[in-house]
Amino acid sequence: MNIDQLRDFLCVAETLNLTLAADRRNTTQSNLSKRLRSLEEYVGRVLIDRRSRPLYLTKAGEDFVPKARQILSEIDTFRGQTAPWSPSEGGITIVMPHSATVAVFPQFKERLSRKLPGIHFAPRIANHDTAARLLARSETDLAIVTRHPMVAIDDDFAVFRPANIGVDRLLVVEPPGTSEHEPLPLHISHPLTYIGQIWQTCRYDLPVSEEISHGMAADIRAHCLAGQGRGGLPETLVEADIAAGRLVARPKQAGLDYVISLFCAPRAARRARQIWELALSISERSLNEISGDPESRKS
Repeated sequence: MNIDQLRDFLCVAETLNLTLAADRRNTTQSNLSKRLRSLEEYVGRVLIDRRSRPLYLTKAGEDFVPKARQILSEIDTFRGQTAPWSPSEGGITIVMPHSATVAVFPQFKERLSRKLPGIHFAPRIANHDTAARLLARSETDLAIVTRHPMVAIDDDFAVFRPANIGVDRLLVVEPPGTSEHEPLPLHISHPLTYIGQIWQTCRYDLPVSEEISHGMAADIRAHCLAGQGRGGLPETLVEADIAAGRLVARPKQAGLDYVISLFCAPRAARRARQIWELALSISERSLNEISGDPESRKS
């Protein structure tokens, strides 16, 4: 047994979907299945019922979830005693919107750790305007920023080159069993947030009884899971809920896709610049492959 197998198992326990879990763990579904079977062989129990759709944990699997979390928590606590989590200890400062902390940032760190091991971050939650100000003043090393072609970003970002690290989209989700035409409360991000501005710019008609604004996407998700209406949310925030049947997504609409970019401050730490340059090289290589650039195929 190894730590990656525990993380694999907990990811499957959360998503109840092998395809989605493999994507989050940056591996193939076949490799993920092999690692899960190795874990089951080690503990001597079948943890996942693969015959059901969606997947379900067996009783042994449900019992193992808190044990796996405890093992990882104790290891992380031990490592954290010497890891430079704060800027004063050498941690790389990075700001991001709250919605990015759920899937975007963890997946970015996972990919990064394979290229630049030993990186430690001192993260901070910040809205779009605050992130721009902190970056311009070099009060943070890096910033994860949402960008949409129809919604202007802060002027402070204009002088910096973005390294695109992912894509996302806004989905409207609702509790299972909801009638398509039933007017319900619609929980949305506050219009002063960047995600809220995307929705206001590209929104489409829905049967709505009232609109309720929230400052954090996590609050919207909580209301939807509680059966208190529909919600406009980043897909990465609710894809596990959709896969597990806890929420249902309405049909995807054009115009609600956006890019997630990494920006680097002018006086960022050397290690932070390495991270940004690596992200930029990966981004450019991906764009070349998509566009069919023959030079990209040679590398």
